[in-house]
Amino acid sequence: MTECLMKYQEMDLEIYLIVNKAYWDKYEKMMQALPFKTKFVDPATPEAADFIHEIVVLNEKAYGAGMAAPDWTFANFGTIGAGITAGFLSNGKPVSQLSLIGNISDPAIAHEWTLLVDPELEGQAIGTLTYALVLHLAQEKDYITFIMQTDNSSVNIYLKHPYPLMITAYGFVHTRQNSMMMKTKIPKKDGFETLLKGKIKQYSFEDYPEAKAVIPSDAGCFWLCHNSHELYQKINEDIAAGSTYSIIGKTEIGTDMYLLIEKG
Repeated sequence: MTECLMKYQEMDLEIYLIVNKAYWDKYEKMMQALPFKTKFVDPATPEAADFIHEIVVLNEKAYGAGMAAPDWTFANFGTIGAGITAGFLSNGKPVSQLSLIGNISDPAIAHEWTLLVDPELEGQAIGTLTYALVLHLAQEKDYITFIMQTDNSSVNIYLKHPYPLMITAYGFVHTRQNSMMMKTKIPKKDGFETLLKGKIKQYSFEDYPEAKAVIPSDAGCFWLCHNSHELYQKINEDIAAGSTYSIIGKTEIGTDMYLLIEKG
């Protein structure tokens, strides 16, 4: 794992974990497998308030003023055990954040509610490191779900995942209507390192058809532009009828982002 982490050496990184103190023993054992110190925060204490406020500030920095969830959200995640908030500190300051919650309908699923990085550190692979932490913390589950937009470059992080990224629904209103609910398997062994070593497969735009007016019926894979709302809605209808679609690649042409989608 040491080679994977060389690029982060100068950042003085440490993991923080906001979780009910009743579960600290469990997570202390889990975190021993990672080469970072872990700062545990008990959200049920008044002392945690200042630290949790720093998480809110980070959210506003990433999403814009007024877009962050309030302090009590992150505190409640840890206190009531419905989820956890974690991420990385650099020189003692939070620079990334993830929030994981459970799925009341399916105990085998963990849902990634948030994954964000300080905008000042974009391009330094902190997002990849944080998603690797997601997989490590959720290792007891079978699947991870998350929401992403059709034009969000965060797909670069998820495409390093070793398993297919299945689209389970389109149109979830998060901050915008071009949202997709994604689902993928969680590696059962060394998920953290597996993700860090993951590579994005490169696909040539010329090798696959582009879906324009209709979804190609005779192609296993096709490119779909981020703003093809009606075709994404058609995919949503197909999924509801039992079809399977997965994202396997991405490219950009000018200002347009295209996802390579595999059917079946």
